[in-house]
Amino acid sequence: MLIPRILFQPGWQYRRQTTTRDDPITGEIIATTYEPIAGTGLVQEAYWTGMQETTPTGGIRDERIVMFAPTGVTVADLDITAKDEFTGPDGRVWQCISDGIARGIPGLPPDYIAARVRRAKEKEQP
Repeated sequence: MLIPRILFQPGWQYRRQTTTRDDPITGEIIATTYEPIAGTGLVQEAYWTGMQETTPTGGIRDERIVMFAPTGVTVADLDITAKDEFTGPDGRVWQCISDGIARGIPGLPPDYIAARVRRAKEKEQP
């Protein structure tokens, strides 16, 4: 039986939001610190029917799915929410836009978590 995690890349990190503050300009709650959890992962190719953002330079569509398998933590111990984010081995940051869903073979413990994400270029380090 082939386990889906065999296709996952090392170097992924799930960043769970731990503290927040109110943005003084917008009033939204924003994260100030994250707890990193290492693992392996995979991001699907572009999901072209997803959300579209309009910017001064044009429209952007970049909604995808990240599949993440933690290292040293069981999938059942993670509660991925829409406030959290992932970083890939290439340095790209992916902001969750939905809660994570534990996935795996029915009848067995889950192997990984899948979450809808968007590319967060504003959080990437140059």
